[in-house]
Amino acid sequence: MILAGKTFVGRRNNNEDSFCVSNTPTLSFTAVSDGMGGHAAGETASRICIETLSSILLQSNDPVSAGTLQSAFQQANASVLKEASENESLSGMGATLVCAVLFPDEFLAANVGDSRLYLYHDGVIRQVSHDHSYVEELVRRNLITSAEAKTHPRRNIITRAIGVESKLKVDLFQCEWEKDDILLLCSDGLTGVMDDSDIASFLSAKNDLDSICSDLIQQAYDLGSSDNITVVLAKNAEDEL
Repeated sequence: MILAGKTFVGRRNNNEDSFCVSNTPTLSFTAVSDGMGGHAAGETASRICIETLSSILLQSNDPVSAGTLQSAFQQANASVLKEASENESLSGMGATLVCAVLFPDEFLAANVGDSRLYLYHDGVIRQVSHDHSYVEELVRRNLITSAEAKTHPRRNIITRAIGVESKLKVDLFQCEWEKDDILLLCSDGLTGVMDDSDIASFLSAKNDLDSICSDLIQQAYDLGSSDNITVVLAKNAEDEL
């Protein structure tokens, strides 16, 4: 697998996004978390999510299964809740979390919140994850369009997050992918201003994943993104290095 990831504070004073790319001989996975709750709280929540998830996946003695991924999300939720309960300044913090565990012929994925996972295959991009947000619910009910969702005054409200309740519902996915397919994980600093077709055009333009990450972040910033911007890419190919 070839992995790359970058995050950018953008027009914010601090970066509440966290991400990881892990590519070992036995396990490859990527994840993105977007914190909420203000300066220290948002940063802390997303960091805990990524650290907890990574620790559980890397310590697993058996091949990572959907159950393992589910457990990792539940533990991340418990860890954020515990930290918030022990530190008054972190009360109310939470985070989104999206993760993909990579195998040669398929990937396992999970998400909570509105950080997204896309699959780019044969020139076509498809959103794999489901946004857990107020505006996405309106879109599903055909009350507003996807374009209207990008400017809706309540577009930042998410309906499911890590660290909000002790019982967490996690969406799990198991999908096939082929050689040279690309997975993209990102925070809403990217998707809040870029359409899927625009994102796909960047994925088709270059082979270097680091450059694509940088170009997508720059484009989102140039389009006026007011949030932190994080982009992680995984290509189903052998690392030429």
